[in-house]
Amino acid sequence: MTNQAAYVQAAVAVLAAHDIPHLIVGGIAVQEHGYPRVTIDVDIVVPDVQDAVEFLTADLSGPFTRVKGIEDRVEDRRNGVAVDLLPAGRVLKHGCKVPFPQPISAAEKLQIIKLEELISLKLDSATHSPLRRLRDKTDVVELILRRKLPRDLPVAPAVRPLYQETWDAIQAED
Repeated sequence: MTNQAAYVQAAVAVLAAHDIPHLIVGGIAVQEHGYPRVTIDVDIVVPDVQDAVEFLTADLSGPFTRVKGIEDRVEDRRNGVAVDLLPAGRVLKHGCKVPFPQPISAAEKLQIIKLEELISLKLDSATHSPLRRLRDKTDVVELILRRKLPRDLPVAPAVRPLYQETWDAIQAED
């Protein structure tokens, strides 16, 4: 587990105590899959975002507090790390085609999204916000290079052409 992944452990412990399954996505998942990079927040997929927020912030002396104006985010008051809670089975932005996967395990151990699902989400996000989500495309490129991923990685059908185009472009640069 990376040092930054340790930030998420307190949130995962609270979720597990309330039998809420989770999946770690975003920058922490990218790190856990082999591309070490800095991230300033934690992204967790849960079945019910509002339930997760309620349980994480129920203990007023606990580490998590609500963030005004952002219903799906809590903040760890010990270190200021934002924890974004994402809806399983849904997409965040209109036009996106790859929904967040359904977490199945409630455990204190970090449940990291599968690599092909992470890449699918990253490519879908980068497609629909190409400038704001440029890091998502970079994450995919770095994971392909560092993990020596195959061209036929079973990514979501909606992003398969983009994955293969990206893979081909990387090979053409060698």
